[in-house]
Amino acid sequence: MAAKRAIFVIWITATLGLTFCMAGAVPPQDSHPESHKGSDYFPLSVGNKWQYVIEDHSDPSVKTVTWRVARKEILDGVTVYHLRSTPAQGDDTLDLCEVEGGIRESDSERFVLKDPLHTGDRWSDVVENPGAEEKSDAFEVVSAGNPCSVGGDTFDDCTTVREDNEAKNVASATTYARGIGPVKYVYFTALHSTAEDTVLTITSWEIH
Repeated sequence: MAAKRAIFVIWITATLGLTFCMAGAVPPQDSHPESHKGSDYFPLSVGNKWQYVIEDHSDPSVKTVTWRVARKEILDGVTVYHLRSTPAQGDDTLDLCEVEGGIRESDSERFVLKDPLHTGDRWSDVVENPGAEEKSDAFEVVSAGNPCSVGGDTFDDCTTVREDNEAKNVASATTYARGIGPVKYVYFTALHSTAEDTVLTITSWEIH
């Protein structure tokens, strides 16, 4: 899922009723106004795993994918968690670390969750392309600290983050449930679009 990250990557996404296009529409407010840490919504421990059913609008067949924290290691004093998918996806590896300020990819300064998480918060990362124009990878907290229903499950405290990645020309939204992790990924048909292309919905999880 390189183009469709969230991933967790599965690099995964807003999820869900994401923009407020109607005149006078008011974005949701945090029902829990206290600060939220990324690690609250994406627990990283070896053995944690999440299974999703994949709804691809271009492919009616039923597919599933499981992401798990396969191992961890210390690199330059930082604990890195290696996530893997089964079956393997296009971007079947994801290496994340918990650092001061949130959860980021271990090989870049790209934060997938940035502390504290509040509705309306935004951050971005510049993607450098040698010889080409710099592109932005922009994130926005669509909602934070609110209940959500995903599939047949209801969660008391969820945060949804939307990403518009100009370098990869892909947009996605990931909904995280506190204490569980990513529970839904939505990949859109184009940048700044709300038209859904592929949706991953959690069906089971195991958190240690």
